[in-house]
Amino acid sequence: MNRMTKRIVLLTDYRGHFYSSVRYKDANMDISLLKKYFAEEGYDLIVYKFAHIDFRSQDFNREFILYQSSEDRNLFYKSYIEDILLGLQLQGAILIPNFYFFRAHHNKVFMEVLRDLNTNSGIKNLHSKAYGTFEEFSQISPCVDLPAVIKSSSGATSTGVELIKNFGDAKRYAKQFSSSLHPIEALKNIVKSYIRKPYDRKSNHRRKFIIQNYIPNLANDYKILIYGEKYYVLHRQTRPKDFRASGSGLFKYVENLPEGLLEFSESIFNSFQTPYISLDIGSKSGDFFLFEFQFVHFGTYTIEKSPLYFSKKNNAWVASYERSVLEREFARSVVNYLNRLECNQSNS
Repeated sequence: MNRMTKRIVLLTDYRGHFYSSVRYKDANMDISLLKKYFAEEGYDLIVYKFAHIDFRSQDFNREFILYQSSEDRNLFYKSYIEDILLGLQLQGAILIPNFYFFRAHHNKVFMEVLRDLNTNSGIKNLHSKAYGTFEEFSQISPCVDLPAVIKSSSGATSTGVELIKNFGDAKRYAKQFSSSLHPIEALKNIVKSYIRKPYDRKSNHRRKFIIQNYIPNLANDYKILIYGEKYYVLHRQTRPKDFRASGSGLFKYVENLPEGLLEFSESIFNSFQTPYISLDIGSKSGDFFLFEFQFVHFGTYTIEKSPLYFSKKNNAWVASYERSVLEREFARSVVNYLNRLECNQSNS
C-alpha cells in the first residue's frame, strides 16, 4: 500500500455502520457523503469491515485508519474491535484517534488514568479513585470524602451514576455496581472454602468502578463537541431533585456562555492529540469542571441539532448561525488533524 496516494481506510461494523447519527432511529453516518467530503479534501476513502482485515495478506503499515467503537451489551463486539485495532497498530498502522482513546470509551477507569497523566492542571480539580472489586473498596472506604459520586466504569446518559451521601449508600452502590455473581462459580467458591484450609474466597464483585468528588448545587452542565476549529455547545439542565444533567432531555442551545468556558474547552482539546472530542463540563463561581470526555463513538446530537457553532477569529470567540453537516465537519476535522501531524513531524 502506497502512502503517497493520500488514502484513508475507514472500518465499519458488521452492519456496515460507522458511528451514529440522529437523522432517524439507528441511523449511522452516510458513508457516501464521507467519501465525497474526504475527496474534496484530497483523500481517497477506502471502506472495509473489521472482519475483512486479513493480517496475512494485507499490509497496513503507515496507513491511516479511521475506526469506531461499539456500545453493545457487555461490550462483546468492542472487545473484538480492540483485537483488530491492536493488530493494526502492531503492523504499523496509524490509528485515528490513538488506541489509548479507544480504550477510554465505556471505560471510566482508563478515562481517569488519562486525566491523571494529562499535563493540563485545569482538569484535575476533579479527582477519582478506581476500584477493581468491592472488597478493595471496603478495605479503604473510610478514606472516601462524602458526599461523592460513584460511577460504574461503563455506561452513558447518566446510567450507572449515583450520589452517595453516607457510607451506607457507598457500600450499597459499590456492591451493586461491582456485582459479577455467577451462581456456579459462587457455589464452587463456597465448597472450596470448606475443603481447603486456608482458602481465600474469590470475589463475586469484580466489575470496576470509580468514586469521584462531588460538585454541589450545579443546575446544569454543558456538552461540548469539538470538530477541528468548530465548537458546538449544548446547555443541559438537571432534572428536579437530581444532580445529573446527562440524559435529562432538558436541552437548549445558547449563544451567551459562561466567560472562559470555550477557552477551558480549547485547552483540553489542545492537551490531547485528537481530531475531535466530546466534553461534559460544569461551571460554578467562575470555575470549570471536566466531568467526562470521550474521543470516539460519542453521540452526535449536539452537532446535528445545533443552529450555531463557535470558532476563534482574531483571538475572539465568534458565534456563527449555520447548520452543520456531520460528515463534512468530521472529514474536515480529520484532515486538519493529519495536517497538524505532518507539520509536527516536519518540525521535529
